[in-house]
Amino acid sequence: MTSCYPQSAPARSRDQLVTLDRIDARVRDLAVSIGAREMQYPALIAREVLEKAEYTQAFPHLLMSASGTDWCLSPAVCYHTYAQLARRVLEQPVVITARGRCFRAERESAPGVRQIEFEMREIVLLGAPAWIEASSEMARLAIETVGQEAGLGGGDWEVAEDPFFLPAAAGKALMQRLLKVKLEYQWPGAGGLALASINRHGPFFGQRFDIATPDGAPVHTMCIAVGLDRWAHHALYEEVTP
Repeated sequence: MTSCYPQSAPARSRDQLVTLDRIDARVRDLAVSIGAREMQYPALIAREVLEKAEYTQAFPHLLMSASGTDWCLSPAVCYHTYAQLARRVLEQPVVITARGRCFRAERESAPGVRQIEFEMREIVLLGAPAWIEASSEMARLAIETVGQEAGLGGGDWEVAEDPFFLPAAAGKALMQRLLKVKLEYQWPGAGGLALASINRHGPFFGQRFDIATPDGAPVHTMCIAVGLDRWAHHALYEEVTP
Protein backbone atom coordinates (compact mmCIF):
# COMPACT_ATOMS: atom_id res chain seq x y z
CA MET A 1 0.00 0.00 0.00
CA THR A 2 1.44 3.37 -1.00
CA SER A 3 1.29 6.06 1.65
CA CYS A 4 -0.28 9.38 0.64
CA TYR A 5 1.16 11.18 3.66
CA PRO A 6 2.97 14.35 2.45
CA GLN A 7 6.69 13.89 2.94
CA SER A 8 7.23 17.64 2.77
CA ALA A 9 5.45 17.83 6.14
CA PRO A 10 7.17 14.87 7.78
CA ALA A 11 5.83 12.24 10.13
CA ARG A 12 8.80 11.11 12.22
CA SER A 13 9.58 7.73 13.72
CA ARG A 14 11.06 7.37 17.18
CA ASP A 15 14.55 6.79 15.75
CA GLN A 16 14.26 9.89 13.58
CA LEU A 17 13.19 11.93 16.59
CA VAL A 18 16.16 10.66 18.58
CA THR A 19 18.54 11.83 15.86
CA LEU A 20 16.80 15.19 15.54
CA ASP A 21 16.82 15.75 19.30
CA ARG A 22 20.46 14.73 19.59
CA ILE A 23 21.55 17.28 16.99
CA ASP A 24 19.37 19.95 18.55
CA ALA A 25 20.80 19.28 22.00
CA ARG A 26 24.33 19.82 20.72
CA VAL A 27 23.42 23.11 19.03
CA ARG A 28 21.52 24.17 22.15
CA ASP A 29 24.65 23.46 24.22
CA LEU A 30 26.55 25.76 21.88
CA ALA A 31 23.97 28.48 22.44
CA VAL A 32 24.07 28.09 26.21
CA SER A 33 27.88 28.24 26.16
CA ILE A 34 27.67 31.79 24.80
CA GLY A 35 25.08 32.87 27.33
CA ALA A 36 21.85 32.23 25.45
CA ARG A 37 18.50 32.28 27.19
CA GLU A 38 16.12 29.67 25.80
CA MET A 39 12.65 30.59 24.62
CA GLN A 40 9.77 28.69 23.09
CA TYR A 41 7.77 30.55 20.45
CA PRO A 42 4.45 29.64 18.81
CA ALA A 43 4.03 28.34 15.29
CA LEU A 44 1.82 31.35 14.55
CA ILE A 45 3.16 34.87 14.07
CA ALA A 46 1.30 38.13 13.55
CA ARG A 47 1.37 39.35 9.97
CA GLU A 48 2.21 42.85 11.20
CA VAL A 49 5.50 41.50 12.64
CA LEU A 50 6.47 40.06 9.25
CA GLU A 51 5.44 43.28 7.55
CA LYS A 52 7.64 45.29 9.91
CA ALA A 53 10.52 42.90 9.13
CA GLU A 54 9.78 43.35 5.38
CA TYR A 55 9.36 39.60 4.94
CA THR A 56 6.10 40.14 3.13
CA GLN A 57 7.91 42.30 0.58
CA ALA A 58 10.88 40.00 -0.03
CA PHE A 59 9.24 36.57 0.25
CA PRO A 60 5.48 36.83 -0.37
CA HIS A 61 5.59 33.63 -2.43
CA LEU A 62 6.85 31.65 0.58
CA LEU A 63 4.40 33.02 3.12
CA MET A 64 1.68 30.71 4.45
CA SER A 65 -1.37 32.34 6.02
CA ALA A 66 -3.29 30.90 8.91
CA SER A 67 -7.03 31.43 9.42
CA GLY A 68 -7.96 34.97 8.50
CA THR A 69 -5.49 37.65 7.39
CA ASP A 70 -3.90 38.72 10.68
CA TRP A 71 -1.85 35.58 11.37
CA CYS A 72 0.69 33.53 9.44
CA LEU A 73 2.58 30.32 10.00
CA SER A 74 6.01 31.37 11.15
CA PRO A 75 8.63 31.16 8.35
CA ALA A 76 11.57 31.48 10.76
CA VAL A 77 12.22 31.63 14.48
CA CYS A 78 14.13 34.90 14.79
CA TYR A 79 11.22 37.22 13.93
CA HIS A 80 9.60 36.28 17.24
CA THR A 81 12.69 37.50 19.07
CA TYR A 82 12.70 40.92 17.43
CA ALA A 83 9.01 41.34 18.24
CA GLN A 84 9.62 40.23 21.83
CA LEU A 85 12.35 42.85 22.35
CA ALA A 86 10.68 45.68 20.40
CA ARG A 87 10.89 49.19 21.87
CA ARG A 88 13.52 48.22 24.44
CA VAL A 89 16.95 49.51 25.39
CA LEU A 90 19.41 46.65 25.87
CA GLU A 91 21.88 47.49 28.62
CA GLN A 92 24.12 44.64 27.50
CA PRO A 93 24.27 42.15 24.62
CA VAL A 94 21.40 39.66 24.49
CA VAL A 95 21.52 36.09 23.16
CA ILE A 96 18.33 34.09 22.75
CA THR A 97 17.91 30.60 21.34
CA ALA A 98 14.79 28.72 20.35
CA ARG A 99 13.78 25.62 18.45
CA GLY A 100 10.72 26.03 16.33
CA ARG A 101 8.62 24.65 13.51
CA CYS A 102 8.80 26.78 10.41
CA PHE A 103 6.62 26.84 7.31
CA ARG A 104 7.35 27.99 3.76
CA ALA A 105 5.29 27.44 0.63
CA GLU A 106 8.02 25.77 -1.39
CA ARG A 107 7.21 25.16 -5.05
CA GLU A 108 9.21 21.92 -5.01
CA SER A 109 10.02 19.78 -2.00
CA ALA A 110 12.09 16.76 -1.04
CA PRO A 111 12.21 15.01 2.35
CA GLY A 112 15.09 16.19 4.50
CA VAL A 113 16.20 18.70 1.86
CA ARG A 114 13.42 21.19 1.17
CA GLN A 115 10.20 20.86 3.13
CA ILE A 116 7.06 22.91 3.57
CA GLU A 117 7.23 22.24 7.32
CA PHE A 118 10.59 21.88 9.01
CA GLU A 119 12.37 22.49 12.31
CA MET A 120 15.13 24.96 13.01
CA ARG A 121 17.25 25.84 16.00
CA GLU A 122 18.19 29.49 15.89
CA ILE A 123 20.53 31.58 18.00
CA VAL A 124 19.78 35.30 17.87
CA LEU A 125 22.39 37.82 19.02
CA LEU A 126 21.66 41.50 19.63
CA GLY A 127 24.29 44.05 20.63
CA ALA A 128 26.94 46.51 19.51
CA PRO A 129 28.54 46.10 16.04
CA ALA A 130 32.01 45.07 17.33
CA TRP A 131 30.51 42.37 19.56
CA ILE A 132 28.41 41.02 16.69
CA GLU A 133 31.48 40.90 14.43
CA ALA A 134 33.55 39.00 17.03
CA SER A 135 30.68 36.59 17.69
CA SER A 136 30.42 35.78 13.97
CA GLU A 137 33.86 34.17 13.82
CA MET A 138 33.21 32.24 17.03
CA ALA A 139 29.93 30.94 15.62
CA ARG A 140 31.55 29.81 12.39
CA LEU A 141 34.12 27.67 14.20
CA ALA A 142 31.54 26.26 16.61
CA ILE A 143 29.16 25.21 13.81
CA GLU A 144 32.04 23.44 12.07
CA THR A 145 32.75 21.47 15.24
CA VAL A 146 29.12 20.43 15.69
CA GLY A 147 28.94 19.41 12.05
CA GLN A 148 32.00 17.19 12.38
CA GLU A 149 30.52 15.58 15.48
CA ALA A 150 27.39 14.80 13.47
CA GLY A 151 29.46 12.99 10.85
CA LEU A 152 28.80 15.53 8.11
CA GLY A 153 32.30 15.10 6.72
CA GLY A 154 33.51 18.68 6.94
CA GLY A 155 31.35 21.33 5.33
CA ASP A 156 32.46 24.49 3.54
CA TRP A 157 31.48 28.08 4.25
CA GLU A 158 30.22 29.96 1.23
CA VAL A 159 29.20 33.58 0.83
CA ALA A 160 25.56 33.61 -0.20
CA GLU A 161 22.38 35.59 -0.51
CA ASP A 162 18.83 34.47 0.08
CA PRO A 163 18.02 32.41 -3.02
CA PHE A 164 14.36 33.41 -3.02
CA PHE A 165 14.73 37.17 -3.26
CA LEU A 166 12.33 38.56 -5.81
CA PRO A 167 13.68 40.71 -8.67
CA ALA A 168 12.45 43.82 -6.85
CA ALA A 169 14.76 42.93 -3.97
CA ALA A 170 17.76 42.13 -6.18
CA GLY A 171 19.68 45.10 -4.78
CA LYS A 172 19.47 43.69 -1.27
CA ALA A 173 20.62 40.27 -2.48
CA LEU A 174 23.61 41.85 -4.22
CA MET A 175 24.55 43.81 -1.11
CA GLN A 176 24.37 40.64 0.97
CA ARG A 177 26.97 39.02 -1.25
CA LEU A 178 29.24 42.07 -1.57
CA LEU A 179 29.30 42.68 2.19
CA LYS A 180 29.56 38.97 3.02
CA VAL A 181 26.83 39.31 5.62
CA LYS A 182 25.34 35.87 4.90
CA LEU A 183 27.48 32.76 5.20
CA GLU A 184 26.13 29.28 4.51
CA TYR A 185 27.63 26.10 5.90
CA GLN A 186 27.32 23.80 2.91
CA TRP A 187 28.01 20.10 2.84
CA PRO A 188 29.58 19.04 -0.51
CA GLY A 189 28.19 15.54 -0.04
CA ALA A 190 24.71 17.01 -0.35
CA GLY A 191 25.40 18.96 -3.53
CA GLY A 192 26.18 22.21 -1.76
CA LEU A 193 23.04 22.05 0.38
CA ALA A 194 22.96 24.74 3.08
CA LEU A 195 22.85 23.05 6.48
CA ALA A 196 23.30 26.20 8.56
CA SER A 197 23.72 29.91 8.03
CA ILE A 198 25.14 32.93 9.81
CA ASN A 199 23.20 36.06 8.96
CA ARG A 200 24.43 39.50 10.02
CA HIS A 201 21.73 42.13 9.63
CA GLY A 202 23.55 45.28 10.71
CA PRO A 203 21.14 47.76 12.37
CA PHE A 204 18.17 46.75 10.17
CA PHE A 205 16.07 44.91 12.78
CA GLY A 206 17.18 47.28 15.53
CA GLN A 207 15.77 50.14 13.47
CA ARG A 208 12.62 48.33 12.34
CA PHE A 209 11.69 47.15 15.86
CA ASP A 210 13.11 50.12 17.81
CA ILE A 211 15.66 48.09 19.82
CA ALA A 212 18.53 50.28 21.01
CA THR A 213 21.83 50.24 22.88
CA PRO A 214 22.22 52.51 25.94
CA ASP A 215 23.69 55.29 23.78
CA GLY A 216 20.51 55.36 21.70
CA ALA A 217 21.92 53.66 18.60
CA PRO A 218 19.96 50.77 17.06
CA VAL A 219 21.35 47.38 18.04
CA HIS A 220 23.01 45.23 15.44
CA THR A 221 21.74 41.68 15.12
CA MET A 222 22.91 38.30 13.92
CA CYS A 223 21.03 35.04 13.54
CA ILE A 224 22.64 31.59 13.47
CA ALA A 225 20.18 29.13 11.94
CA VAL A 226 20.57 25.36 11.86
CA GLY A 227 18.19 23.29 9.73
CA LEU A 228 17.55 20.34 12.02
CA ASP A 229 15.74 18.25 9.40
CA ARG A 230 18.61 18.65 6.93
CA TRP A 231 21.21 17.78 9.53
CA ALA A 232 19.24 14.74 10.68
CA HIS A 233 18.74 13.61 7.08
CA HIS A 234 22.49 13.60 6.38
CA ALA A 235 23.96 12.94 9.85
CA LEU A 236 25.92 9.80 10.60
CA TYR A 237 25.55 9.81 14.36
CA GLU A 238 25.14 6.06 14.45
CA GLU A 239 28.73 5.74 13.26
CA VAL A 240 30.35 8.32 15.53
CA THR A 241 28.29 8.16 18.73
CA PRO A 242 28.31 5.12 21.00
